[in-house]
Amino acid sequence: MKSKSSPAAALAVAALSLTALPAPADVITDWNLITVSATKTGGLNSNLGTRIDAIEAIAVYDAVNSITQVGTPYHFYETNFGPASAEAAAAQAAHDVLVDYFPAQQAALDASLSNSLNSIPDGVKKDNGRAVGGASAADIIALRANDGSAPNINYPGPVNPGVGQWRPTPGATPGTFPPGINEQWGTVRPFALETTNQFRPEPPPAVGTWRYQRALREVDSIGSVSNLIRTSDQTHIAEFYKQDAELTVNEAARLLAASKRLSLEENALLFVLTDIAVADARIVVWDAKYTYLFWRPVTALNANPDGSVTNNYAAWTPLIVTPSHPSYPSGHSGTVDAGFTVLRVFFGDRHTLTLHTTTAGEPPRTIRSLSQGEAENGLSRIYGGIHYEFDNEVGQRLGTEVAAYVLRHGPRPLEEADDRDPHQPPERKRFGFR
Repeated sequence: MKSKSSPAAALAVAALSLTALPAPADVITDWNLITVSATKTGGLNSNLGTRIDAIEAIAVYDAVNSITQVGTPYHFYETNFGPASAEAAAAQAAHDVLVDYFPAQQAALDASLSNSLNSIPDGVKKDNGRAVGGASAADIIALRANDGSAPNINYPGPVNPGVGQWRPTPGATPGTFPPGINEQWGTVRPFALETTNQFRPEPPPAVGTWRYQRALREVDSIGSVSNLIRTSDQTHIAEFYKQDAELTVNEAARLLAASKRLSLEENALLFVLTDIAVADARIVVWDAKYTYLFWRPVTALNANPDGSVTNNYAAWTPLIVTPSHPSYPSGHSGTVDAGFTVLRVFFGDRHTLTLHTTTAGEPPRTIRSLSQGEAENGLSRIYGGIHYEFDNEVGQRLGTEVAAYVLRHGPRPLEEADDRDPHQPPERKRFGFR
């Protein structure tokens, strides 16, 4: 799945044509929502959840592609099933992936599959489609076995942490200091990247440098629970984007897919590229987090001059609970920028989207562009008191770099003439740039 094309050309060829499209096929967006919901019902954090999101999207894409030949396969490609329903294939592929990873949810997933299949006429095409979907799901499940995601390894912190080094921070339950989650995630086999460290950033600013001091003062002044500078809207931003970041990305993708009336094939391509980019961004960010082990603002702002923490974190408290892993770079920023970069290539930047959050009591939020969503998501971590400005900046850059790589090297539309219409010129691509 490699290409020698330039980044600009690759982005163009990966984008979709939004003209003269058939009626939208909802089965893929339906199962995207079912998937992200299943990961949260199963109690998965963003690292574990984005891995499942990507596996489901790949199973669906490869199943649809085996029937419609829309683009280059990710891995599975089988055309010997005979006439087959792509809708049935997509639903079966998604279902089988989720049942494999969430057997306790099988009854609900079986019911969702029945709902998807009810609108498809019975017969050989439906049966063949289900066979294609099942085979595609089995293929990606086998391919991702032993990918380094298990067993889950938590990090207790260094024995004698020095100045600037991460150590466990106060948890949601008073008096608790949970270990760092998913220490191994930076070694999980990527979905599209060649290595986990190919985009590893430079180290964070050293403690005491002007950039560090400036960022620390910013978090101190605007991110505390008792803050008097933060505006009401900034507080809402911190609380709204507190939810797992992949939920924001996938909701935006579903809304855009529906508003642009994407076809089944286009939805398959959209979600496979989006969810691969998000999953690989999480891996890249975790590689950097546990390489640099940089301390969180709540630690720095409660530290003595020598870097020791002896006051039980009583002097400064962030607005939201600090996540249990090192600070640099921001996983939230990398996740949303990776996903929104793909969406921007498909759809352009300016769209009015009303997004929702899992934060209790927090109302929906309307953004006027994907760039606005990226900016708010990143700033939310500073307003919440849990990240520095440079955590956000580098996380966003990593997300953009990962997305660009996925668009160059992941599944791509076929660059071929459309044989179904002899009046089309031979250079016509099945998908063009927006």
